[in-house]
Amino acid sequence: MESAVDKATTMDEVIMSRRSVRKWQDKTISRDTLDIIMKHGINAPNGKGIQAYEVRVIDKPELLKEMSDAVVKDMPDVGKREGFKNIFVDAPCVVFIAAYDDYDLSQVDCGLLGENIILSAWSMGIGSCCLGSSARMLNTSDSAAPYMQKLDFSEGYKLLYCIALGYPDETPDAKPRKEEKVRYIE
Repeated sequence: MESAVDKATTMDEVIMSRRSVRKWQDKTISRDTLDIIMKHGINAPNGKGIQAYEVRVIDKPELLKEMSDAVVKDMPDVGKREGFKNIFVDAPCVVFIAAYDDYDLSQVDCGLLGENIILSAWSMGIGSCCLGSSARMLNTSDSAAPYMQKLDFSEGYKLLYCIALGYPDETPDAKPRKEEKVRYIE
């Protein structure tokens, strides 16, 4: 049986080694693996236990490309990046997270959910990248409206951000962190 210290060491390794990935292997994440990652996500802490979020997953690159093409129709500069495949940093799988407008802490719940998804994925060798700009583009593109309808978020929910997922084809270095962002108050 794994001790609390062993678990802490493992979690430390997962947290400290995880980086945002933007280059992917041509490899599909199985639905069984995605189910585990989503289970970990929805088991994040959430205010009042109401789970004030909705999650959608698209693991079909051709559908992600269609969505992207719709956005590019309205925002042509977005598609000019060299090697452009989609607006989700070319990821083969994307998680869409919507916040509930009528609960003022829904965005906090969405953040906790997303962090669980990201750390769970990384513990299984799957990279990720949080994408606020992709959500913003989808929310404002008239041509993407049919795809937003396809996501079928309930009334009162709005796409907050996306998480790109895939098997990494790069190992980015850690960027420096500002330790002075944390202060202890006496």
